[in-house]
Amino acid sequence: MNVLNNVNLDAITREAQAISQDPGRGQRVNRGELIWHTDPESPQMTVRAQYEGGELRLELDSPTFMGGKGSRPGPLHLCVVGMLACFAATFVTAASGRGIRLKGLQAKAACHLDLGQTFGVSEAPILKGVEFLLEVDSDASPEELEGAKEEALARCPAVYSLTHPIPVAVQVVKA
Repeated sequence: MNVLNNVNLDAITREAQAISQDPGRGQRVNRGELIWHTDPESPQMTVRAQYEGGELRLELDSPTFMGGKGSRPGPLHLCVVGMLACFAATFVTAASGRGIRLKGLQAKAACHLDLGQTFGVSEAPILKGVEFLLEVDSDASPEELEGAKEEALARCPAVYSLTHPIPVAVQVVKA
């Protein structure tokens, strides 16, 4: 098994080949579920995501200025760390595919918001920008790391969702 930086390169190669032969294999659906809690003693919501190896459950609460108690991370915190994790994983995968050995990586993200539209008092865009900072410990040259960064920018699903319009469909049904 060819593993570099905790990335199974053989598995990636096999999947890329399989998708090139059968593009339908690349179609996936990630799902999440949310329960809103009406009890004022509870956090506002619990989210659940199932994945190959199990299930993740997180309690979330809106910040106080959005009507919550600020007792848990808010939904946008979850978005920011999700985007960060997606980009960092894509970067490490790109670096690994290029043979770049990492000694370590730490990453940070910031999401700059203007909530005027959220509160109905402005039409300014809500999302003003997202920044990722990757602190990479490696013997690779700056040019090699730049190549991995550019590949990650081109391939990262989170970056794609930020830079391309994505159709959103919503249904509200009575329980």
